[in-house]
Amino acid sequence: MTQSFYTAIGGMAAGQTKISVVADNIANMNTIGFKASNVNFSDVYYRTSSTGQAPTGQMGGINPKQIGIGVQTASIARDFSAGTTLTTGLNTDLCINGSSFFTVASPTVEILYTRDGNFTVDSNGNMVTSSGYKLLGTNNSLNTISSTTPIKIPTYINTVTTPSTQAQMGNKALDELNGIKSGGVSSGTFTITTYDNLGKPTPKTVTVTSDMTVNSLVAEINKAGGVKASLVDGSLSIVADGVERFEIANGTSNIVTQMGMGSMDPTTKTATSEVINYHQTIGEGTPGSEESKNFTSVSINENGIIEVKYGNNDTLSVTQDPTNPSKMILKYTLNNGTIITGSDLTINDQLVEPANLQIQMASFVNPNGLTAQGNNTYASGPNCGMALYGSISSSAFGNVKSGVLEGSNVDLASEFADMVVSQRAIEANSRVFTTTNEILQTLTQLAR
Repeated sequence: MTQSFYTAIGGMAAGQTKISVVADNIANMNTIGFKASNVNFSDVYYRTSSTGQAPTGQMGGINPKQIGIGVQTASIARDFSAGTTLTTGLNTDLCINGSSFFTVASPTVEILYTRDGNFTVDSNGNMVTSSGYKLLGTNNSLNTISSTTPIKIPTYINTVTTPSTQAQMGNKALDELNGIKSGGVSSGTFTITTYDNLGKPTPKTVTVTSDMTVNSLVAEINKAGGVKASLVDGSLSIVADGVERFEIANGTSNIVTQMGMGSMDPTTKTATSEVINYHQTIGEGTPGSEESKNFTSVSINENGIIEVKYGNNDTLSVTQDPTNPSKMILKYTLNNGTIITGSDLTINDQLVEPANLQIQMASFVNPNGLTAQGNNTYASGPNCGMALYGSISSSAFGNVKSGVLEGSNVDLASEFADMVVSQRAIEANSRVFTTTNEILQTLTQLAR
């Protein structure tokens, strides 16, 4: 008889567990990135008075006789389905379209995971959560080891844009030159027509390919004779060599137009292109200095790549490395649209590196194995399985939307229903307790 006391108490405790979970879900219905929890119950143990009997020739079978002794909490599982989408319009507010997580570093540099994309940029240029945890970046498409590099934006920079020297641009292919007009140089031919002192024209054809180096182009022009080509201050310079004058025109290649090659100057007998290659030097700026450029805004594309805009409308970001597609390299874009990357960009890696401008994501075999740590974060647990880290550009982690946040996925109607059912379960178990107590009272009175 007394067993029913404990069974009823266990039932009330289970109801209280359910109420506690419901209370937590409702309390966090407006928490960014919150995932609601569900409680599942199971029976505990059975007192067996008979295991039953199989049928025989003379007798039918008998079923077992068992009495259960209560209920227990089998699991408290989180629902990691997507929450509602909340539009904010802020560039640094991010919503994950997929099942992955942002990675952040706690004050003890522990790697934590979050769906809360409410980020801001602090005074040191770190992108942080509302609790001050630093958002982490990476330069790996896929990895099983987390990066510990934080997203860090250079808030003040000094920049110097100069025409490239012959050494800097001579071995670059024509299609790698950053000063070439949009569309690039097409393979084909162009014509250099020289004129002697009697005005007799001699056309010379020069063959070019878009992947030939600038030094090779200079050599091909010099082979034609009558002119001498060289590289001067980021430009191609052609000077008359034993002829009265010369003219340059496109043939099947558009190189003359794309380089902005001018006509020969009759005084110097030289024709010079526009600057066809720039070199950019970036250093750390000083707040308040007229030479320094301060960042004015940050934008983030769906691949998690950060673009920083400065006061002169130049931008700093990253782009895919043409020699290694799994890595990114820094990209500096002048306000006129000229993009400077690779060897044309000199920058101290203490100021910024590619991993500082590309958000790292993480995914798990079993997200329900994560353990909640508060502040909208989770830590890896023994049953979450192997973590996979990398940049969103790898397409293994979904993508992000800027200007929106992921709200809570709490279903208020379901929570109210669970709350009422739990309340009735507690009331019913309390009636069992009361009934058992009354029966025991009756039994004790029988002895009087």
